[in-house]
Amino acid sequence: MPERVPAPKLPEFNERIVEQLPTGPRPGHRTHDLRASFSIDMWLRFDSLDEGQVVLDNRTEAGRGYALHTTRRGTLEIVLNDGRSESRWDCDPDLLTAGTLHHVAVIVDGGPKIVSFVVDGLLNDGGEHRQFGWGRFDPNFRNTPGTDTLTIGQDLKGVIERLRIYDRYLRTSEAISSYRAGPGG
Repeated sequence: MPERVPAPKLPEFNERIVEQLPTGPRPGHRTHDLRASFSIDMWLRFDSLDEGQVVLDNRTEAGRGYALHTTRRGTLEIVLNDGRSESRWDCDPDLLTAGTLHHVAVIVDGGPKIVSFVVDGLLNDGGEHRQFGWGRFDPNFRNTPGTDTLTIGQDLKGVIERLRIYDRYLRTSEAISSYRAGPGG
């Protein structure tokens, strides 16, 4: 897997409404929710689940964009930052194991504004750790205006076998099917 690739263009989540004034069009302060989404679908193996391993990152120096990294709880966390707000959510604890090939799907659904994880064919439901397996992100989230380059596995102690990024949400059944198809599917 290459270390850097051109970052895929992800959809805008909101657009400013242009007001038609007698003097001509002018961008207003209201926005229109485009209900856009994206998903990350990958097979990866960790040699260690140490905190701070960056799996994917296209954030600018100011932090705008998105990233996927490990946490101190041994989970994968997605960070979404549009320059005005930042939202984070991680998979359920105790699902990832060092030395094991895992399938992880991260679904950022702009309709209900929910982030969910499907790990090894199981939709995260929170288990014993929290009430829900999904989290909400900022309803006014605009986009992921990161850099033009996606850094892959920069600090990863392990390997990414396969990576796909979709400009739409994956249905849970699609994420499960991707897991069942295996890393070559």
